[in-house]
Amino acid sequence: MKKIIYICAKTFFYLFTFFFVFVLLFSILSLVEKHGILDVPYVDIIENDVDDFNAKIKIPIVNGIIKYQFSYTIVFMWLWLLFYSIYFYVLKDFFRIFIDNELFNAKSLNKLKIFFKLNFIPIILNIGIIVIGWTKKEKVSFEEEYFFIFIHSCVALLIYLYIDLFKKGRRLQEENNLTI
Repeated sequence: MKKIIYICAKTFFYLFTFFFVFVLLFSILSLVEKHGILDVPYVDIIENDVDDFNAKIKIPIVNGIIKYQFSYTIVFMWLWLLFYSIYFYVLKDFFRIFIDNELFNAKSLNKLKIFFKLNFIPIILNIGIIVIGWTKKEKVSFEEEYFFIFIHSCVALLIYLYIDLFKKGRRLQEENNLTI
């Protein structure tokens, strides 16, 4: 079961990384097409779109479409995909700890601490988004910002408990090694 979870995390890492590289490459190519330098396949520049989107990337295998504006939204999408690529890479390393034979070592503890700190990035960003929304007196509703805060808070709490468990296990292992 541990290996299946590790393989799932590894698969998510590769999927997010592939999608990030795909979106990054084709969004840059759409800027090239917008300026008339090159005609890129699977990229369409939309004029006067009703939804205010300026570009459309067609995903050929699954017939999906990614629409976006030529503004900061694409940069935020890049950052979001990059963050979750890194997140799943660290998650893969986290699950790798439980497959290895040596569980309570400094390297495993450092991996746990990195994953613990990484979970606070979306919490802080989403709390900032919510506070900005409140200051602008926008309608407060249960949307994905709250869901991301909840999920990452739960994961951070579990990782904190694992860190404490690993510290105690390491201390116990060192005491055991000294008595032998």
